[in-house]
Amino acid sequence: MKKVFPLSFFGKNLKSVILSTLLYTLIFVVVAIIIGCIPASGTLGIVLNLLRQFTLLYSASGIVIAILNACNLLDKKWFE
Repeated sequence: MKKVFPLSFFGKNLKSVILSTLLYTLIFVVVAIIIGCIPASGTLGIVLNLLRQFTLLYSASGIVIAILNACNLLDKKWFE
């Protein structure tokens, strides 16, 4: 899990959770702005929308994992 969500494992305090939340939010905002600037219709529009939705899912999952990591609610077996 550390390989997929590296920003979620900075530390186990409030400062690291806030930092990782801001970074995941920044990732989503940048991707959404870039995709929003591309005029697309038809198949390209669908692909760009899927990319934007995947980025939103990745960012939200990273934030949740950062919070769970800070609260010590993740098993060690998931880290490998």
